[in-house]
Amino acid sequence: MSKFKLISRPIGTVECYVLQRDDGAEFEILSGYGAGLNAWRIPDANGNLTDLLFGYREGDDIYKIGPDTNAGCRLAPFPGRVAYAKFKWHDKEYQLVNNVSWAPHALHGFLQNQKWEFKNFETHDDPGHEHCTIKFSCDWPGAFAGFPFPFRATNSITFTGKEVQVASIVENIGDKPMPYSEGWHPYFSLGEKIDTLTLKLPPSKLAELDKADIPTGQYHEDTRFVGGRQIGDEFINDCFCIASPSDSRNMTPVADLEGKIGRITIWQYTGSENYNALQIYTPPNRMSIAIEPMTAEPDALNHHRGLIVIPPGETKMFMYGIEFYSK
Repeated sequence: MSKFKLISRPIGTVECYVLQRDDGAEFEILSGYGAGLNAWRIPDANGNLTDLLFGYREGDDIYKIGPDTNAGCRLAPFPGRVAYAKFKWHDKEYQLVNNVSWAPHALHGFLQNQKWEFKNFETHDDPGHEHCTIKFSCDWPGAFAGFPFPFRATNSITFTGKEVQVASIVENIGDKPMPYSEGWHPYFSLGEKIDTLTLKLPPSKLAELDKADIPTGQYHEDTRFVGGRQIGDEFINDCFCIASPSDSRNMTPVADLEGKIGRITIWQYTGSENYNALQIYTPPNRMSIAIEPMTAEPDALNHHRGLIVIPPGETKMFMYGIEFYSK
C-alpha cells in the first residue's frame, strides 16, 4: 500500500490538491490560482504540524492579496518587472498590461492567477525512495497582441515528505520563435520572525536598479549573507545573479534558511538557459521570506541578458528543489 495519497481540498471555491504522506506530512498546490505552492506541513515528534510556506488559507484571501503577493505561483513568460509594460522583439514593439498599482510596469507574466489543469498523480514506493508526483498544465493561447506567442506550461511536482522537487516545463506551441524567461514565487516560513533566522547565500552579484526598479546592467559583489548571518531587520528586495554559471547544467545550492525548528535548503539547476538568478524579498509582516528561482534578472524581455529563445515545437525544462532538516 502506498505511503501517499491525493486529496482534493478546495479553498473556498478555488480548486486545491494536497499530497499527503501517511505520517501526516502534506504539500498543497493551489491549482485553481496559478498552481501556487500553497502549503507544506511537516509533523514534529508529537504529530503537531508546522507550515513551511506562506500561502492562502481562506477563499477571500486569494483574490484580496493574491495580485500583490503571487504566493507560490509560477511566473511565465517573464518573472519580475517588464519596464513600463512594453518590450521590443525583432524590431517590433509589444504593449503589455500594467497590472500593478505601485509602478507603471507589467509583473510576473500571465499564468500566476490562472486555473491549471490536473494531468496525473503517481506514487512510487521503492523502499528508501518513496515519493509521489503530480502534474498540472496551463496553456497561453497567444491571442493577445502584447504577447502573441502561444505556449504550454507544465509543472511536475515530486514530494517525499521532507523534500520537494519542481520540474518546470514550457513548450512553444506556436509557429515562430518565442522569447521567454521564468521563475517561481514561494514564500518560506519557519514559524518565527525572519529577523531571527539565519540566511546563507553563495557568492553572487547584485543586479543594480534604477529609480524605476529596473536593472541597469551594472552589478556589484554582494557578500552580506555569504557564510550565513542573521537577517535582523534588513529589508531585501534584490536579484542575486549566481556568480559565473557554467555552460553545463549543474545542481547548485543557492540558499539556506535556518531557525529554531530546523533548516530549509534550496537548490536549482544553473548553467546555460537555466535558473541563474535568485530574487529575494522580505514582506512587511516579517513572518516569511520570498526566495525565488529565476532564469534571469527582471526585464529580460528588454535587456535580453539570460533571455531564452524557444523555437516552434521545442520544449525547455527547468528544475529546483527544497529540503527540510528538522532539529
